[in-house]
Amino acid sequence: MKVKIVSIIFIFFIILGTTDIGFCKDKNLSQKEVEDIIEKVAIKRGIPSVILKSVAKIESRFVQYNKDGKPKVSRSGHIGIMQVSGRDGNYDLEKLKNDPTYNIEAGADHLLAKWKWANDKMAQIGNMDPNILEHWYFALWAYNGLLDRNNPNVSGKTYQDKIYEIAKKDYGQKINTISRGSMPSRGWPKRDIDIPTPKGYHEGDILKYSPEDKVKIDGKSILVLYDKAGGKKIGEVKGNETMTIIEGPVLKSGFYFYKVKADKGSKVGWVYGNWISKVE
Repeated sequence: MKVKIVSIIFIFFIILGTTDIGFCKDKNLSQKEVEDIIEKVAIKRGIPSVILKSVAKIESRFVQYNKDGKPKVSRSGHIGIMQVSGRDGNYDLEKLKNDPTYNIEAGADHLLAKWKWANDKMAQIGNMDPNILEHWYFALWAYNGLLDRNNPNVSGKTYQDKIYEIAKKDYGQKINTISRGSMPSRGWPKRDIDIPTPKGYHEGDILKYSPEDKVKIDGKSILVLYDKAGGKKIGEVKGNETMTIIEGPVLKSGFYFYKVKADKGSKVGWVYGNWISKVE
């Protein structure tokens, strides 16, 4: 009877997957466990993992719950490891509070939204390749709020500076900062300013796919197909449809795009590389 029970438990863990083994509601995961989840989420979402780990460290010190077992929620309503706001209705509030992996995925999506906003509205750094760590300067500024205190000409130590310090101290990763001379005396630099990539830049660990790779949608229920990288919408891929990479990656407006063909039907188009994952 004991053998049968053990077998049933073993099968149960296989079905759930090993990521959630040891996870208990109201109890924090270890820093190593949180970092492992962050690395997996960051790499497939097209964010250098050292950037996302450093954000988590400064936002919560990798803590999802307070000592009393209640979810970590700031006075302004920011929740959990990544301190994501639950007020705008973009996320499941209960999962933000009680699912560390969901919270990290939400934080990654939030940072990507800031990356896109910075690409559209703020000064451009080099070609805005997301795999160059120095290019995330303005997205990190936006993550913490477009406040004067994050302008290096106003504050002695900005949010970005703190992120870079953590990257260097905790992960041995140097990131060169942007020259103060490129910044206005107050506020944030607008889109009409181009800033060169700092000399001695550093690359991240963003996952890139190759032609013939089989991929599926990851993190979204629908994936938009475009006529070219960053072009016009021509269709959609839904649910669990798999696709084959035909071409790419192509860098456009700060994102990697791939040309794919849906394995069912004849749909062909370009997709963002941030919401696909390789079919094992």
